[in-house]
Amino acid sequence: MALLRKREKELECIYSISDLFDMHIPLKSLLKGIVRRIPSACSHSELAAARITLDDEVYQTPEYEDTPWMMSIDIFVHGKVRGCLDVVYIEERPPLDVGPFLNEEKKLMDVIVSRLGKVLERRHVEEALLDSEKRYRVIFESSPLGIFIDRNGIITHCNRSFLKIFGLSREDVIGSEVTDFVNDEKLEKVLFRSDQEIMPYYETEYTARLAGRQVHLRSYYVPHRSSRTTLEGGVCLIADITRNKQSEDALHQQKELLTSTFNALQDLIVVVDKELNVVTSNWKSDELISPEKRKVHPHCYECFMHRDEPCDPCHVKDVFSTGEVAENEYTSPVDGKTREYRVSPVFGKNNDIVMAVEHIRDITERKQTETALQQSTEELASAYEELRSLDRLKDEFLSNLRHELNTPLTTIRGYSELLQEGTFGPLNPEQENAVDKVVNKSKRLHSLLDSLLFASSSQGGRVKYNFEKMLLSDSLQSAIGEVSRNAKDKSISLNFDQPPEVLLTKADADYLPRVFVNLIDNAIKFTPREGKINLSAFRENGDVHAVIEDNGIGIAEENLPKLFQKFYQIDSSSTRNYGGNGLGLYISKVIVEDHGGKIWIESEEGAGTRVHVTLPAIDQN
Repeated sequence: MALLRKREKELECIYSISDLFDMHIPLKSLLKGIVRRIPSACSHSELAAARITLDDEVYQTPEYEDTPWMMSIDIFVHGKVRGCLDVVYIEERPPLDVGPFLNEEKKLMDVIVSRLGKVLERRHVEEALLDSEKRYRVIFESSPLGIFIDRNGIITHCNRSFLKIFGLSREDVIGSEVTDFVNDEKLEKVLFRSDQEIMPYYETEYTARLAGRQVHLRSYYVPHRSSRTTLEGGVCLIADITRNKQSEDALHQQKELLTSTFNALQDLIVVVDKELNVVTSNWKSDELISPEKRKVHPHCYECFMHRDEPCDPCHVKDVFSTGEVAENEYTSPVDGKTREYRVSPVFGKNNDIVMAVEHIRDITERKQTETALQQSTEELASAYEELRSLDRLKDEFLSNLRHELNTPLTTIRGYSELLQEGTFGPLNPEQENAVDKVVNKSKRLHSLLDSLLFASSSQGGRVKYNFEKMLLSDSLQSAIGEVSRNAKDKSISLNFDQPPEVLLTKADADYLPRVFVNLIDNAIKFTPREGKINLSAFRENGDVHAVIEDNGIGIAEENLPKLFQKFYQIDSSSTRNYGGNGLGLYISKVIVEDHGGKIWIESEEGAGTRVHVTLPAIDQN
């Protein structure tokens, strides 16, 4: 019973596919239909899938995938493999005769593939025949070679081109004499000559006026003889060559234009044969070639390199031997000019080099310019080295200056702070006020000195950082401690919203707090007495983010893009009164970016300012 059911499935598959073969459907539809029907003939049709590959096009069932349980059969068309049929089980099946398939299934697939190959061969032949027929009809109907005549010169057949030339219908032409359309007495004599004088071929051109316009026609007459003595008729072919004549005239004009352009070129173009003879050129002066030499095709090296024989190696010879473009420069000892020679091969029909085209350009002025440019480059390089030397001297000077200024400044600041703290005894109010001013001014002078030196070092990338894991809140707290006295002097409330989470980043413990000192100091400077400054920190998008916000005078929108420029200060009386050197924000930006972070400012004039600093966050582990 199972065998019978199996046979029924195979027959159903064959019949359904045979129906497809008998139907005149497009090839793609045929292949898709075969692929859909093949799995039904397999033992486990619910697990079977099929694919046909033909001329790199693939047609397959939706569930098809390459598996080890596969059977593949090549598709032959005219004895050549054009593709293959693949049948697979998408789940493992026990091996039978052909992989997991039976011999009967293999034979069925062979039959299908064989029939498919024959169908493809038949379609190929049919398409070729149909194409040939179409091509013949198109050639005859669209050809300008137009009519058949009998032995008496009567037209028996004509095509559309003939009718179009003369503007007539087919009924008006058939049965007419050919001499009604061919205005040539000589052809009349050819048509009615004695049998012994039949010409094998005759051609003529003449001008006629058709439909009010003048046209140029060409006619051919080819006689047809059934024997040596009997003229049966012939073919008379008529073509409208008016456009050809016009094209020839246009081509002639184009040739004259190209010749004029060729001769008008400033550069020399020389065509050379294999013997290095000048075939043609656009030379204009007797300085390059004498009238006598023009007549005898002189050698190129005589004309343009002023030599009695080719140089060795010769760039023109190299082109003939290698077939590649060659370039060379040569300075003539005769006129002292430097010329650039570029030679390209000209290939013949057999892909052999028949000539070479040499492009010669006078580059004397360019060479002089290049020499001058090279000299200027060398001078600039020398000046650059001098500047680098001066830069090194400047760095050494700044380093010495910092040392020389730091020594007395440290002493002044140290003793002033001792006086301020009362180490040398109590001070009266006037003395305390004076000492406070000395301490503040020495701190500001020390900060200005550090800022100038940092700005100088950062330009050459000579700032060295010691990156280590640190808490962002530690840097903020350190900065708050350093500027708290300034805030207290203006009765400014300085609030830090301590973050609940641990915010870690890699930073330099000396330079990062300096950023926040500059930012908080600026906020204090531009916030009125009894104002507020709020600091906050949090984690955002893989960064640690700090915000310094004040309710100070704010910044106009047009000034925001310039704030981080070196030495930039807003030019207004209200801001100039606050002092500063214009380096704080520049230094802060350099340090933040060197730490891989970003800094930006949001502000509204009269409504306060918010400064944002983000740095790459790191995990606690």
